[in-house]
Order: sequence, then C-alpha cells, then structure tokens
Amino acid sequence: MMPEDFYPMPLFVRMLVSDVAAAAQWYAEVLGFRSVYALPAGDGTQLMNHIRLERYQDLMLVSQPSDFPTSDGCNQLVINFSYSGDLQALAERAIVTGVMVTDPIFTTYNTYEVTIIDPNGYTLTFSQILNRDRPFSQVMSAG
Repeated sequence: MMPEDFYPMPLFVRMLVSDVAAAAQWYAEVLGFRSVYALPAGDGTQLMNHIRLERYQDLMLVSQPSDFPTSDGCNQLVINFSYSGDLQALAERAIVTGVMVTDPIFTTYNTYEVTIIDPNGYTLTFSQILNRDRPFSQVMSAG
C-alpha cells in the first residue's frame, strides 16, 4: 500500500456515526474507501476515522456522543462523488449489505448515477459524466 498524500482540504464532510470501526469497514468493503488515519479512544474503540475514495473525496467518520441531539430526518444532505469505477458493481455490492440503493440511472443532465443510503442513514450519490464534449448549454437545455 502506498503512503497517503496529505494536503489541505477545501471541504471536509464530518459524519457522526454510532460505530466508527463498523462504518469504516462498510465504506471500505462496499464503496472502496480506504482509511487515511484512525484515532483510537482510550477504550480501544475508534473515536474517528479519516477515509478517502479519491483525491479530495475524503470523509471523517466520528463517534456520535450519546448526548448529541439527533435529527428527525428534516435536514438531509446528499454527498455527491465523481466515480470512475463500475456503477452497477458498486450498486450490487451495496445491495447485498441490505441498504437502500437506486438502480443506476441516466440523467437528463449528462450523468449516469446511483444513490446509496449508508447504514447510518447518510445519502451518497456516485456519478459519472456521460459525454465530456457535450457543451454545458446543451446539457442545461435538455432538462
């Protein structure tokens, strides 16, 4: 395994999860993320795990404090990743873990994408540009 490249992050998504190690393992096995750095707590559990899919596609999985207020589902954020792998295979790997997954779709805005809701309820969309030569004005007028 090559050493990770460390660089300033223009944006970093921090996700509160109930079990950091289990979440990191799911992201690795199902979505292909890798751990950049895991911070252990005093009891041996993981307090935080910085994971990465590709350059600038980093997530920070953080243990949710037991007294932290939870959302009722009203405030939802969708995290979108540019994905170069096989979207159908990604969807199939996620489906067998029992999470919600949309069928990969072709959109009117020049992408092919699949949406996955992870075991902690976070919504992730993985997309690919279909035609890089298609002018933006054509993409916008197609909708």
